[in-house]
Amino acid sequence: MRPFLLIAATGYLVCASAALAADKTVHDKEHGFSLTYPEEWTSETTSSETMRLKVKSGEKGLTCRVSENLYDPTAPDNPPDPRVFVEKDWSLDDWQTLIGAAFGSARFSKDRLAYFPDGYPVRIADMDFRLGDGNASFYGHAKIAISIRSDRYGFVTCGLMDDSAEDAARMWAPFADEAEKVVNSFVLDAP
Repeated sequence: MRPFLLIAATGYLVCASAALAADKTVHDKEHGFSLTYPEEWTSETTSSETMRLKVKSGEKGLTCRVSENLYDPTAPDNPPDPRVFVEKDWSLDDWQTLIGAAFGSARFSKDRLAYFPDGYPVRIADMDFRLGDGNASFYGHAKIAISIRSDRYGFVTCGLMDDSAEDAARMWAPFADEAEKVVNSFVLDAP
């Protein structure tokens, strides 16, 4: 019986080690954020000045993007105390103002307040959206986390798109837990 227990314990430790090694954490010190995602995902070239990281789970899977940029609390439309703004009860208008304007249409749900490991607040929500240019439209679903910290903001989106809202919802179901895990790993560093 003891050899069996020794083999079982060894097998468990090997599997547990493999599971722990299955994630990769990127800590971008220049832009002040970190994100953890499955190691088998591929990193891709970013497409804008504020997008700092883009990773994909596969051709028909999730795409996660981290954006970070400067934030001016003295600008007329910006909240002067970002922490208070992030911690207050958010409305759909708050999400629409910060994120939704970048999409042809966006509907937000499952808004919640969370905290980075050091206790700083971050907002997390789901977003259904449509992107189109008149000739073609794509529908998508994403999990989003956003925070504003001192003189910069950062957010992560993990989502996917398809030809219809129904197809995007169907595709999302098997990826929801994985997207949640990646989005929850996002941290915007303290200044």
